Amino acid sequence: MTTQENSTASIEAPAGSTTDAAAPTVAAAPSTPAPLPASPPAFSSREIRIGAVGVGLGLVAGVVGSLLVASVAGGLGSIAMGNPMADAAATCEVETNPWITVGDEGRSISMQSEGEGEEAAGANFEDLACVLLELDTPDSVINRIDSTRALDGRQTGTWEDYSASWGYHPDNGLDIVIEMPAD
Repeated sequence: MTTQENSTASIEAPAGSTTDAAAPTVAAAPSTPAPLPASPPAFSSREIRIGAVGVGLGLVAGVVGSLLVASVAGGLGSIAMGNPMADAAATCEVETNPWITVGDEGRSISMQSEGEGEEAAGANFEDLACVLLELDTPDSVINRIDSTRALDGRQTGTWEDYSASWGYHPDNGLDIVIEMPAD
C-alpha cells in the first residue's frame, strides 16, 4: 500500500458485482482522533518564580545555618579548650564592667574594687568575690587577700593553673591581677 492508500480507504464493490467505471469511488473521510481537552501547563510562571525564590531562600538558610553551626562548634571547642577567665566574667555578668577586664586572649583578668576615697571608683566587692569563686580560688588565698593592708605592699598567691598578685589601699580599693601561665 502506498502512503495515500493508507490515509484514505476506498470502498470497493464486492466480488462478482459490476461497477460502473464512470461511477466515482466513494472514499471514506480519514479518521482523525478527537482533540484532547486543552490542559493547563504543569506549573504557571508565577509558581515557577515562587519555587525559584523558595529554592534560593533555602540555599541562603542552609549556608547561614552551616555558618552558625560552625560558629557554635568553634565556640564549644574554645570552651572545651578552656577560657576560664572569660567564662568567670560571663557567669558573674561582669563582661561590660570597666573595672573588671579580661585580657591576654582570656589568659588574665584584672580587677579594681571601689575604695573609700571620693574618687576611688571601681567594681563592687561582690563582683570580685564572684570571679574569685568561679576561678576556684582556695580559701587560703582569699584569706590572704582579705587580710592585706596598705603597708604589706604587693602580694602574690598561686593555685592550680593560676597566679595572682594584688595590692590594697583603703582609699583606692583592691587591685588584683590573676594570670594563667603562657603555654
